[in-house]
Amino acid sequence: MAPKTLRLSLWLREWGLLIVLAVVILAINLHSIAACGPWDPWETHYGEVARQILARRNPLDLWWQPGYGPDGRAETTFWSKPALPFWLMAGCMALFGVGRGAPDEMVRSPWPELAIRLPSMVAGLLSAAFLGYVVYRLHARNDDKQRARARLAGGLTAVVLATMPQWAIVTRQALTDMFFVGPVVIAIGAWALAVLQPDRPLNRRPLRWPGVARRRGWTIPWDRAHLGFLLAFATCVVSQLSLLHGFVRSDAAAAAVAEYAGRPGPPTPFALYQIHLTMLIYWGLALVAVLLSLRWRSRARCWLAIMYLAGGASLIGKGMIGPGLIGLLVLLHMVVSGRLSLLRSAGLWTGALLFSLVALPWHHAMYLYRGDAWFNELIVINNLARFGTGEQEQAVGGFTFYLRTLGLAALPWVAALPAALWTNFQRAYGACPKGHEENASPTRALRRLLLVWLVVSLALLTYSVTKYYHYLLPALPPAAALLGLWLADLTEPGEVDRLRQAAATAWTLALVGAAFTALIVREALHEPSWIAHLTTYLYTGMWKDGAPETTPLVYCAAPMLIALVLWALRRLRSAIAAATLAGLLTTGYVVDDYLPAASENWSQRSALRAYFDHRAPGDPLLSWWFYYRGETFFAKADVWILKERDRERFHEYLDDQKGSGATLWIMTTRVHAKRLPQALPGTMRDGLETVYENFHYSLLKVPAP
Repeated sequence: MAPKTLRLSLWLREWGLLIVLAVVILAINLHSIAACGPWDPWETHYGEVARQILARRNPLDLWWQPGYGPDGRAETTFWSKPALPFWLMAGCMALFGVGRGAPDEMVRSPWPELAIRLPSMVAGLLSAAFLGYVVYRLHARNDDKQRARARLAGGLTAVVLATMPQWAIVTRQALTDMFFVGPVVIAIGAWALAVLQPDRPLNRRPLRWPGVARRRGWTIPWDRAHLGFLLAFATCVVSQLSLLHGFVRSDAAAAAVAEYAGRPGPPTPFALYQIHLTMLIYWGLALVAVLLSLRWRSRARCWLAIMYLAGGASLIGKGMIGPGLIGLLVLLHMVVSGRLSLLRSAGLWTGALLFSLVALPWHHAMYLYRGDAWFNELIVINNLARFGTGEQEQAVGGFTFYLRTLGLAALPWVAALPAALWTNFQRAYGACPKGHEENASPTRALRRLLLVWLVVSLALLTYSVTKYYHYLLPALPPAAALLGLWLADLTEPGEVDRLRQAAATAWTLALVGAAFTALIVREALHEPSWIAHLTTYLYTGMWKDGAPETTPLVYCAAPMLIALVLWALRRLRSAIAAATLAGLLTTGYVVDDYLPAASENWSQRSALRAYFDHRAPGDPLLSWWFYYRGETFFAKADVWILKERDRERFHEYLDDQKGSGATLWIMTTRVHAKRLPQALPGTMRDGLETVYENFHYSLLKVPAP
């Protein structure tokens, strides 16, 4: 066999199974992306904000306007979230030619769905892959069998995380959460690679230009670790500064400011000049950061730098919770491991510079552009207040709120979590398995870090007064890594003997996991909308209706229960196969069966598609006693908005349409649709017709008077 063919054969033998699993997971995520309409309120809200970036040619000042009419300008800004997710969505819209086309383009699949969802999908899958890489690197040894076990641990970590239902749904939807949690995964993974494995010096090359550098023997890093840092720096810093600086110097920026001429307060032309000067300062600081990186001598410095960049990306991805969680985890890890001395070698000053270069340019520019009102809404109300005070009555809960949510969010893997926690705790803090004393240190340290990560995430989220189901997301990566390590541990030679000695404990843990999973599945069968609620914030009233029945969860979870029995019976490789099958089946069902069916009731796409398919030229769309964002996204803000019943203003509009010959298309909730006849003048009631209806929404039409 030729050497190249032999190398390919060996490579496929080592990585083939993991590649197949990766392809299956990618296929699951892409298969039904066009079958699921964008959900209210977040996907449609965020998608419209991204579209407005293209429509207004303004990536600085995020914008939302519901439409026209009495409440059409009820909101004319979008200051509740940072900019990163919307830049990425807008970029994908531009790439796929979405957002500036025909009036009905947003209801024509698959490009709108792919454009707004692709950034989150890439972030979710890459974060899972990177977490698997971290586990692989810290588990790998020189021995071939140990390397194979490390590949298995890393690969299964990525598979477990990607197949947890909540992670899979957030990966598939156009939400901001993955742009907070993904950078947290990158940051903590980079921290682990910096401090938990033996360091090595960076490869360096002599600098041959300018001449003084050659004469003095100056060298620069010539190493893939430093190259990785430079790529991350270009992605996080250079691209952002180029975008912002290019905008404030453009005609579009001048035109945007001109709209506010004669009004008191910001924005002003002088603000654009201030931002221009500020961007020049940031460019100078970026150059300083790159020059400082040329002095680095160790690989650990590169990983620490990536941690700081990821922390900044988390801030501009969703807000202060990301950097806060990263800082807390790193600090507590140093305290728990007794390594506070790492503070001296953590490159804090350079790290602060790198963090600031990612996190501050947009925030700084927006403060100059919009002033205190913007700062108060984004920072005070939507960051600080949410953590300390409940945002809505339905979004509060007790200590067990997230423990219960974890059962569904991590189904079916939660069944194995008691066993994984027991095994990882023993291996992290107990005696090393015989024959592994020399190689145990990095893996033991990783297990300890993961346990701290899981406990701190759950404690921090439990402390927060505002509790949405999707806030659990940061706790899933450490749980997945612990499960991945546990599955890989099952392939160790002495594992059968260890389980034989602890047979009673193994059966107890298996029964606990099985019982908890049975309770979770039973509750999901009783309340099918619970899965949909994992990524929304409306849980009561009509939002309990409209979900498809969830009987398939029983069959999806069954292989995991079989896996627990096989584990307790010490049929370990069969247990790994059964558990992996359960994860793939559950994710396949949730993403490719449940979500498309639920989207018919959580999305307005079908209703608005009916409007565009059957309307005549000049027929207006009305949103009456209704404000759920989808009507704005799908109609590209060409919709008459009336949030309340307000009979008087409704009749004023109807009078304006008198004699127009148009058909009025009215979007509202299913409950309010029943009251629409009483809101219409008596002469119009007989012409009212329901065109489309689901559990949540109704589309009706009536000829103009």
